[in-house]
Amino acid sequence: MMPASRAKSRPANRKPTSAWHAYMEDAQRPLYCLLFLFPLVAAYEFGALLLRPVSCPSRQLVAHSLIQNLLGWFGANGTLLPALALLATLLVWHVLSGQDWRVRGWVLPLMACESVVLIVPLFVLGRLLQAAPSSAANLADLRQQMVMALGAGLYEELVFRLGVVCAVLWLFENGLRIRNAAGPCTAVVVSAAVFAACHFQPIGIEPFELAQFLQLTAAGAYLAVIFLLRGLGITAGCHAAYNLAIVLSGQM
Repeated sequence: MMPASRAKSRPANRKPTSAWHAYMEDAQRPLYCLLFLFPLVAAYEFGALLLRPVSCPSRQLVAHSLIQNLLGWFGANGTLLPALALLATLLVWHVLSGQDWRVRGWVLPLMACESVVLIVPLFVLGRLLQAAPSSAANLADLRQQMVMALGAGLYEELVFRLGVVCAVLWLFENGLRIRNAAGPCTAVVVSAAVFAACHFQPIGIEPFELAQFLQLTAAGAYLAVIFLLRGLGITAGCHAAYNLAIVLSGQM
């Protein structure tokens, strides 16, 4: 079983039966994910640039650092490389998929709306697990937190969902030759656990706390399910929207 975000292009003689059906398919396509995420990537990189040299948000984002370190092993260095890697991945994915380049402009606003709606279960999970609320911050801290919220939503999805989930699915389908529900279920669990663990020392910067680990694991599992069903664009949009909502709620 492959994630919905990796769905093949539709045959030329097959047309969606409705606008809603067209949206459900198009929102998963890499071209729409690229167009949807590009403004978020640009906003993060521009915000991070404004915060330098006083602060460097990318150094505090584990996923961003992991991508930089991975590219560094191949001799590629640069602050913008993770952003280019994300955008290039989606562009190459689209080209290799053989899908057309036509874009329905109304799909992108609907993707934004769907991303916002999907943050509701994350707030419910936080309530059920009694996650600690964000503390208020001054204006300078708020700017930094908002930039980091965007970056985390983008690069954590690239690493833990597109990277880990797809790696586990590939292992099950091509290595173990298992093509039943075991692959997706294992991918959800493994990616959620890795996502949560990477927030804590020694990989992350936070000391380990069981309650926070459980919350992050549950959130990671939820985001992995969204990725499998709705693709990378909406998953990253949901993650970024939730992070921003948490940051802004600390100011109320």
